[in-house]
Amino acid sequence: MIVTKTQVFAKLRTIRGPDGEGNIVDLGLVSEPVIKDGHVTFAITVPAEQAHALEAMREAAEAAVGSIAGVSGTSAVLTAEIDGETNGAAQGGAASSPGAASRASGHPAASGLPGIKHLVAVVSGKGGVGKSTTAVNLALGFKAMGLSVGIFDADIYGPSQPRLLGLTSQSPLVAEDQRRLIPFEAYGIRVMSMGFLVDEGMPVIWRGPMVVQALQQMLYDVAWDRGGELDVLVIDMPPGTGDVQLTMAQQTPLSGAVIVSTPQDLALIDARKGLDMFRKVDVPVLGLIENMSYFLCPKCGERSEIFGHGGAEREAKKLGLSFLGAVPLHMEIRERSDDGRPITATAPDSPQAAIFKDIAVRTWSAVQAAKGVDIPVLHVSPQRDSLKVTFSDGFSYELPAEMLRVMSPSAEVQGHSDEQRVVVPGKRNVKITQMHPVGKYAAKIVFDDGHDTGLYTWSYLHDLGREKDARWGNYLAELSAKGLTRD
Repeated sequence: MIVTKTQVFAKLRTIRGPDGEGNIVDLGLVSEPVIKDGHVTFAITVPAEQAHALEAMREAAEAAVGSIAGVSGTSAVLTAEIDGETNGAAQGGAASSPGAASRASGHPAASGLPGIKHLVAVVSGKGGVGKSTTAVNLALGFKAMGLSVGIFDADIYGPSQPRLLGLTSQSPLVAEDQRRLIPFEAYGIRVMSMGFLVDEGMPVIWRGPMVVQALQQMLYDVAWDRGGELDVLVIDMPPGTGDVQLTMAQQTPLSGAVIVSTPQDLALIDARKGLDMFRKVDVPVLGLIENMSYFLCPKCGERSEIFGHGGAEREAKKLGLSFLGAVPLHMEIRERSDDGRPITATAPDSPQAAIFKDIAVRTWSAVQAAKGVDIPVLHVSPQRDSLKVTFSDGFSYELPAEMLRVMSPSAEVQGHSDEQRVVVPGKRNVKITQMHPVGKYAAKIVFDDGHDTGLYTWSYLHDLGREKDARWGNYLAELSAKGLTRD
């Protein structure tokens, strides 16, 4: 039986909106539903401050659509423009406590995914560099090492993993708890993608916030641990460095990111942007892969460097990154990918599969070695004149509110160069009024003088604590040299 959008909207009109009066459709809160093989996916936009209270409304909407004859499953997400919750614990009333929901759909904060030890993002600064093909072969390389592996296709607008893994005719099933989707399995790895919910040729016309919430729900509402714990989940990220990519980096507990680029300068410029984004949110960059590095003629064996060669390796060295390997532009990689038979799984003894396996070994070594800055416990003093920052390694620092204010990492204080840096006087009695978590990597501190533009990353707080005396001495010297005072 064919399910129509008219039927879906009719059922959703029976669901009251947040105001308790109009229905969610006529209030303009429901996105265009996506229907594939009886599975219906849609988003509901709600006020951020009401997100948790409206979880029952979301469940009622799912149940209403699920009652339509021919509907095999429903996936509804609440979307809102919200600040992400950090993984750190905050005390003293200045920020939310651990366990508060970071997403409008009401799921737990991103403190880790049950049943998954590591999450590795595969990213590119631009499309067309073979990121998805690299991601699936990296995942299969991990599998060849004996690891338990999954892959999550986070590219909602252009999902590739169903085709790459030969799963294009599949639709997801709901687990026994009726709350999670069962991941598919192909070549021994568990798989989830928006491509299982949307026909391959159908565009997904959703705004950024809807995409972010849908991705978060798909990531957290999948039974990844069905069949045992995963050693690693590879996330095939959307190309670019926009809002979706940044939010995923902030709110997902990544063990690290792998950047894929082709050798030419234009691609490397975009790869640098991806590197900068992950460094700003304190996600370890595990290394750089050069895809389409060279072409070997299948008839004569002549090597042609169509896009140049070695650009990514040189760039990695310049940026202080590990170079994870060079993948050739090869006909068999392309043909097997198009047929849903990735080369690392279906031709494991080929030279091309050996390259991906070597890259997987180097990447896994980088995962094991990578250690980002620990997420601290933050405690604002009762007088709100200091912040205690305690890291899990035992280091604890008491940072005065005055010091945090005059050394704010904001452009207003730091400028865009050493010459533009500002010496801020008269903040002896400044107080911390609010502290908002930003993703899982920083806190935004609001002071009673109105300043609120600095994002204090965990690494910056760590640096302030370790260098507290030296930095404070330099600040006092600069005040004196300029004839300024703390009062």
